[in-house]
Parts: sequence; C-alpha cells; structure tokens
Amino acid sequence: MVYVKITTCYTCRVNRTTTHLHIIDALGPFCLPRDDDIINWSKVPFSHLEQNSRLSTTTRQRIVERFKIYITRVHAIGYDSISVDDLAHLADFPFYTDQTRQLLDDYRHLYKQLFALAKAQHIRIFINTDYAFYNSEIATHLNETGHSTEEFFQKVIDKALHDFPEIDGIILRIGEHDGKDVSSTFKSHIKLQTPRQARRLLRTILPIFEAHQKLLVFRTWTVGVYKIGDLIWNKRTFDAIFSSITSEALIISMKFGDTDFMRYLTLNPLFFHSSHKKIIELQTRREWEGMGTYPSFVGWEYEQYIEKLKNTASIIGIHVWCQTGGWAKKGWSNVTYLDESSFWNELNTEVTIAIFKDKRDVKTAVEIFCAHRSIANPKKFLELLRLSDTAIKKGLYIPELAERCFYLRRTRLPTLLWLSWDIVTTQPSMIHMLRLLLRQPQDAIAASEEAIRAVSDMSLLAKQLKLSKDVQASLQFQYDTFYLFLRLRRYMFNHATPQELHILQSDVAHYTAMYPQHYTIAHLRPLRRGQYIPKQSLGLFLRTVAPYRKRDRIALSTSVLQRSLVRYYLRRSRSHLAHQSMGLDILFE
Repeated sequence: MVYVKITTCYTCRVNRTTTHLHIIDALGPFCLPRDDDIINWSKVPFSHLEQNSRLSTTTRQRIVERFKIYITRVHAIGYDSISVDDLAHLADFPFYTDQTRQLLDDYRHLYKQLFALAKAQHIRIFINTDYAFYNSEIATHLNETGHSTEEFFQKVIDKALHDFPEIDGIILRIGEHDGKDVSSTFKSHIKLQTPRQARRLLRTILPIFEAHQKLLVFRTWTVGVYKIGDLIWNKRTFDAIFSSITSEALIISMKFGDTDFMRYLTLNPLFFHSSHKKIIELQTRREWEGMGTYPSFVGWEYEQYIEKLKNTASIIGIHVWCQTGGWAKKGWSNVTYLDESSFWNELNTEVTIAIFKDKRDVKTAVEIFCAHRSIANPKKFLELLRLSDTAIKKGLYIPELAERCFYLRRTRLPTLLWLSWDIVTTQPSMIHMLRLLLRQPQDAIAASEEAIRAVSDMSLLAKQLKLSKDVQASLQFQYDTFYLFLRLRRYMFNHATPQELHILQSDVAHYTAMYPQHYTIAHLRPLRRGQYIPKQSLGLFLRTVAPYRKRDRIALSTSVLQRSLVRYYLRRSRSHLAHQSMGLDILFE
C-alpha cells in the first residue's frame, strides 16, 4: 500500500482519543526475575525471555498474569493508556526465516492476549519503536529488493496496524538506539541524521496513521547524535522538522527539560512553541536518583511544571515512565506495582497522575496516598518528603554544578555530573575536571553534610510513622550511601593523606559487602595536586549557553580532534561509559 498525501484535518476517532492521554509504560510485567549482574531497563529484555528461539507457553502465561495485575492497578489510579515494547515483534514477513517467524508467532499470540486484557479495561495501547530496527534478514531483503529503510518501515507500520486494530498509536524514538549490551532478534540503530530526513519520514508515514485513524507520538528525545541531535532544545531544528506538518494524527512528545530526567531543570520552552499537540514525559522510577531504592520524591517539581503549562492549550497529556530507563545492578530491580517492591516508585506514580489528571495539589495527593497505604499521619509523612527533597538536591547532586548549564557539542550535559546510574565517577581525570568547574568546592561538602542530617531525620520520622521494615531499610541504605558520598566529596575536593585514603577504601569495601544494591565505586587512587587538564582547554569543549559559538560550529563539522581526545580519555580512565549505553563515540557523529 502506498500513501502519498498528508491531510490537515479529518473526522475520526483520533480526534476523540487526543482529548486526554495519560500514558504509563508497561515494561514491568515483562521483567521476570533474572540472574544478570547488570540489568538494562531501557526496553523489554526479549532475549532473556526466550529459550531456544521460542517464547514458551509458561513464560507467556507468567507475563499475562503480571500484566493483568499491573494494568488493573495503574488503571485504578487514573492511567488510561499504556506504552508497550515493541513494533518489531508485531509484524511478520515472508522473507524472515522459519525460526524468526515461529518466534514472532509466539509474540503475536502473547500480544493478542495482552491487548485483549487492556481493551477490557478500556485502556488505550501505544507501541514503542525506534527508527530504525534491523537484523541480517531485513538487511538482506533490502539489499535484494532495493527497497529503502523508510519503505520497509512503512510496511511494518501498515501491517502492525492492520493485524492489531487494538493499537491506538505508535510512539516513535529517533534520537537514541539500543545499547551495546542489547542482544535480540531485532536491534535498533539511529537512522535519521538531519531535520530534513525526519520531516520526510513524517510526511511519508503520517498518511498511514490517518488512513488507519491512529496516532503517531513523535519523541523529540535526542542525545546529540548527528545534525538532528539538538532537537530536544533547539527551536531551529524543531521548526525544520515540524513547522510544515499539520496532521491531526501527530502528537509531539517531550521530556520536561533539555536533558534527561533530572533536577535543577527549567521547563523546556519548546512546550510553548508551535500549536502542535504535545505531551510531557515524566519519570517516576528515577533512574538517576536511586531507581526507587530510596525516596526521590517528584511531587513539588512536577507541580511547578503543570502550573506553568496549565494555560497551554496544546498540552494534551503525559507519558509517565514508571519502570523504563537506565542500567543498574540486580539489587536495584524493584518493579513498580509488582512483587511489592516499589513503595517510592508507586508514591511518585500516584502523586504524578493526581497532579496532572485530577488537578490535585501535592498535599492532597500525598494525603490520598497515605489513606490508601494506611499511613496515619500525612502531615508527618509530608515532612519526611520535604526532607527527601533536600537530601536528593544536596546529597546526590552537587548544587553549584547542577544550577549551571554546560553544553558539549549538541548536548546539554546532565545536571548530575559525578554519578551515572549506579556508578560514582572516581577517575582522577574526571575529579580534576570537577575541581576546575567548581568555584566553591567546600560548599559541595557542606551541602552533603546537610543531606546527611536530612536523611537521619527522615529515618526517625519513618519509625514514628511505623512505615514497613522495607521502607525503613531503604532509608538506612540511603543514609549509609549518602554518608559515603560525603566522605567521597571530601576525598575529591580536599587533600587526603595515605592513611585517610586507606580507611576510606576499607569503608567502601564494607559498604559494598553490606548492600547488594550498592553504588559502584572504583578503587580510589591518590590525587595529584597538579593539573590533568589545563583549565583553559575546557572552553574548547564546553559552553555555558545553548546557542552555538563559532568554534562549536567548526567542531561540529570537523570533530576528529574531539573524538580522538574523548577516546583517549575513556581508555585512560577505564570509564564504563565506553561500553555502556550507546558509548560516547557516537556523540561525535
């Protein structure tokens, strides 16, 4: 089937379904117990569900049972839509091998069951996909037929929407692809390099959605790769893609800030730019803030965002990621609304929907949560959450760095510069860079001391509230972790004697042995007083405002030197970033 025209308006049920969208990810039911040391939470671990290239009846049944529990709970608190991984597993083609087709038949039977359960509760279904996904069979087919990736993607969308009319829409990610650790029947790669290519793809596929009366949710999330890599914050790139597109089938989905789900971020101004329908992406299992192993309350932060958006007619909903995101150890594997393992994630998830859908203030939303959890003193629990906010902002983040903006090439750097997921940056060269960036390093230590006092007070309140043993244990873990962070900051920003360094290293080993969910802290080395990196050289890489400087534009077109220096640094520092996620090299494409 060929589609060649985008209509500007039409009458169909798409218009009715866009009135309110409160989407939540449905990754959790697919997260069956695993023995991996490190778990990638970015998408369903398809290869871990399969045995001998099949999805067994037992595995399918376990997923169905978990899915039924999950959607019942999220629907009861107000979510009316789910996002499910992923499009590649829904479309079968004759050119696939018999083995692949048999596996896809297993998945298609599973999805039919899951979709029926969702529809029975009047829950809308959105399917996640990257542009584009491949395997050797697809590559061979495209090579033999001369078809383009874009043409194949059209066929996939058309077939999936035809075979599964239960689907209400597809959520498209174009600015990030599967991590290096992903092993699956299909693996995605970033295909779009320019705004022009993205606009062309939209004009090609939107008529398919219009014909099927479905929605396309286009995510602006990008990590700085290729010319399209600044879409998340650059108005010129945004306009180059969307300004000429007026289809009613299109919804633009954006994270609340101009980098990943972190704090100290202002609301992305692109929400107020253009009249396209938009949804705001939020995260309640905070991947950068402990992944639910301790409290990381988002209520007041999200309340501020919705207050700023309340008069913006183009905002038609939210997409809450309550499970998806990040890499972490098995000990961090709490699963939201399943296995009774996610008290803090559930708190965030319920308060978020109450703020956005029911227009509750934080106080009321927390009181409702307390009533459902038999917490007798909501006022005292709110006090605990206030302290939690202080602890995260001062003990996890380094406030001075988090309050400042740093851009590298097309990317706004994370506001959490010394941590990534469950790993603490202890490479001497990185510590030296932090020293160069900090104007008042002693303030970072003082902030950490304040965070420790906050967590200590939280633990007392949790006992007074008679919260569960698991909740109290999570606060003990947070206290021991943040106390260790305080000592690490002293090591990073003060001169440590060999004896002090030896004691700290011993305490790190004790902490690691005590907690399976521990942060990873590499062996600590004595820090030289001399410079690893000349301070003046930072300006060659980093800027403190979003607009590009002349030197940045030159570097964007000739990035050989920057790429070489980053590769050299990764080798010398033995950084996990060299092999986790997509790796840093791709940022220089």
